[in-house]
Amino acid sequence: MQNDEIIARYTSWLSATGRADGTIRLRLTHVRRLGRRVQLTLAAEEHLEAALGATRHLARDTRHSILASWRVFYGWAVAKRLVLADPTISLGSISVPVRMPRVAPDRAIAGALRGADSRDCALVMLGRYACLRLTEITTLHVDQRDGERLHVRGKGDKDRIVYLNDDVLAALRVRERELGDGFYFPGETEGHLHPQSVHKIIKRVTGWNPHALRHAGATAAYRATRDLRAVQAMLGHSSLATTQRYLHLDDDAMRAAAAGTIISIAA
Repeated sequence: MQNDEIIARYTSWLSATGRADGTIRLRLTHVRRLGRRVQLTLAAEEHLEAALGATRHLARDTRHSILASWRVFYGWAVAKRLVLADPTISLGSISVPVRMPRVAPDRAIAGALRGADSRDCALVMLGRYACLRLTEITTLHVDQRDGERLHVRGKGDKDRIVYLNDDVLAALRVRERELGDGFYFPGETEGHLHPQSVHKIIKRVTGWNPHALRHAGATAAYRATRDLRAVQAMLGHSSLATTQRYLHLDDDAMRAAAAGTIISIAA
């Protein structure tokens, strides 16, 4: 079977299994790149080792993602009996170093909100106060708000409820009065703004990218509640481990942890 034919079948399967559009594009990009080096159905372990070695100049998290895409593809190909064995089994894994999250400081957000117009104010608040992902902000529609609640379809097409604080609710009501029905952030001609446009707006207004706002909001939410499960539900994470990586421990928390190690000896 030629590469184009097998990739077409694989694309249909990815779509049928409900993967998000971004995930499908990423998986296909990685498999197509591999297909430019090898015949996919005939590739052996040594072929994939050579292909993976050719990515050594890339960041570890990128290489980790590439290998994950190959594993998904060959798992599917084996299940469909398009290949006899999975050539990725003995490739091992690529570890990704855990990095401290970048967290937008409260001072920067407060300053940005003081000078922002209604659109930019709502964009920033949805990232920092509601902790929405970039694509969730971009595609947000008036129909998704039900009182103080947002019905959000997030990563992996998973639905969740996000509660709005008074400031976000007020900002969205302003947009609704201005725009009526439709997307909160409409495009110039139709549809909604492109995610890259929203990213640039938030970065210009705050000096920080949308993900740094999401990290800051998650940290503030946990600091206020100490309820990791509630923060997990708010962010739409599948695992608590992912949520924990979003939280930034400030200096006061680190000092309190250090003070807590002191041994108290009764007289």
